[in-house]
Amino acid sequence: MKAKKSNIHVLIACGGTGGHLFPGIAVGEVLAKRGHDVTLLISEKKIDTLAASGHKELRFEKMPFLAMPKPWSPKMIGFLKGLWQGTKRCRQIIRDHDVSVVLGMGGFTSFAPLFAGKKEKCRTLIHESNAIPGKANKLNARYSDIVLCGLEACKPFFPKHPDVRVVGTPIRGSMREKNNDDPHAFFKLDKDKRTLLIMGGSQGARGINRAVGMALEQFEKMNIQVLHIAGTTDYEEVRDVYAKHPLLKQHVAAFCHRMDLAYRVADLAIARSGASSMTELAYFGVPSILVPYPHAAEDHQTRNAEIFDKAGAAIMMPESGMNADTLTDTVRSILLDPKKANKMKQAAQKQSVKDCAEKIAALVEKEAKSA
Repeated sequence: MKAKKSNIHVLIACGGTGGHLFPGIAVGEVLAKRGHDVTLLISEKKIDTLAASGHKELRFEKMPFLAMPKPWSPKMIGFLKGLWQGTKRCRQIIRDHDVSVVLGMGGFTSFAPLFAGKKEKCRTLIHESNAIPGKANKLNARYSDIVLCGLEACKPFFPKHPDVRVVGTPIRGSMREKNNDDPHAFFKLDKDKRTLLIMGGSQGARGINRAVGMALEQFEKMNIQVLHIAGTTDYEEVRDVYAKHPLLKQHVAAFCHRMDLAYRVADLAIARSGASSMTELAYFGVPSILVPYPHAAEDHQTRNAEIFDKAGAAIMMPESGMNADTLTDTVRSILLDPKKANKMKQAAQKQSVKDCAEKIAALVEKEAKSA
């Protein structure tokens, strides 16, 4: 039994994708503001480093995490080696910093920290933001005292776990802070034009980027403007396509550290249906056209999108059915119909759990007392 103290040290495993990283940062920010020590474990991916660079106030540790390959893959040796090294390092971090709670935000990057936490007698929790949990979190649940779900639809997937709670998905404090920054001025956009935001999550989305590229001529005729977050991989290609349409008011970027301003300026968004992106769209009340990533594990992005589509907060558009015409027609049906757009905005806001990060932080504090 660890000695009780007023401040605690929490280990948050949140690397690999923005959908894991940003919710982890959100909880870490709240805990740090409450006077606790927080270490966030991230992967060695470029996107993790890029996102972490915008949060100098938090402590990040890079770990050699790899996604689990198929059982007979030659990559399995490297995976097991990384898992062993990661677990050993996590146990050392837990001992060195007297960690009392380990929180995993999903994926195989959470397994070693949770396993290490169990071995070191910490309290352990996982968070699953999607409607359908992946194989990793089904495994992680076995080493977790509490399973936290972002959506009610996820809860039935953990029928044997004794403590499953629906709490929503956390949003970073930088998103929620009120400020007087002018989003139109920040992105050099016009205040009198309706704005279409296009994004594919933290790493972009090639299918969306290319379909939008084919629709730019029609967007030009609609007299709208576009804010396109293309992702680092496709940025140059997307930028060159936009350059052919100088009459279309536009702002194209590889990555955006001020997504709060991007959501505030948006009248409509075209986006993947990752849970983190959808949580942010709901928080800001942005109507959306959701294009599920067709290769997502368990096809969870389709299930995510179906929930918002059914609620009237979004229109789901499978990537296989997305082309210049279907995209243009759907954008026009929302942006040029203020009543429809406002109805979708209100429906999106109803999907938001605005104090989720605080709820999880309070739960972590409570669990630390019993560690």
